[in-house]
Amino acid sequence: MRNEVWHMGKAFSEEERIQVQQKLRKIGLRLFADKGIKGVSIREVTKAAEIAQGGFYTFYKDKTDFLIDLMEVRIKEKLEILKEQAGDSLEDPMQYMADTFFKQGVHLTKNKAFDNMLSGSVELFFNTEFSVQEHLGKYYLEYMSFMIHLWRENGYQVEMSDTMFTAAIRITGVMISNASLIEEDQFDKIYRSFCDGVVSTFLKVEKSNRDAEQ
Repeated sequence: MRNEVWHMGKAFSEEERIQVQQKLRKIGLRLFADKGIKGVSIREVTKAAEIAQGGFYTFYKDKTDFLIDLMEVRIKEKLEILKEQAGDSLEDPMQYMADTFFKQGVHLTKNKAFDNMLSGSVELFFNTEFSVQEHLGKYYLEYMSFMIHLWRENGYQVEMSDTMFTAAIRITGVMISNASLIEEDQFDKIYRSFCDGVVSTFLKVEKSNRDAEQ
């Protein structure tokens, strides 16, 4: 997705490009998490990264392009961590997925980049090109394919609706982005109930008859 190079500002060597982009990403993730998307400017990011503002456009078209890149980086990182923990799901895959939805969602409510009041995050995401939404969504679908393969290898019969799973992710994003509208303890209770119920709308996991009899 990030093969484009926007030729504005300083020309970086390949090594410098890698170092500067990593620095921009690290700073961007921190600033947006602390202040929200609306509260952070490109100038602030480049100043913290100690590069000229024009150097930013060597990597990104604009602030939205930067945000999409950060979303992609963070999604990939989070899902790789979850893959490493996949073995914990084998006792009860359905409950594990409900717990994962809950834990990941509650964690994101602490990040101001996902606060719709401070960041306009719902409008930002849903106004991006559909191809971008599909591109980001494929990482979640790949994660679920990984989990389904693991469960089947361990004696489970699994069915999943990709369409319903994608819808569940989108609805979850809207809920998380608007969590600040209600009291934290109330949100946690409502969101916990939602997570416990939504998994069954897209996923069905049962022990095979042979394994269940053993």
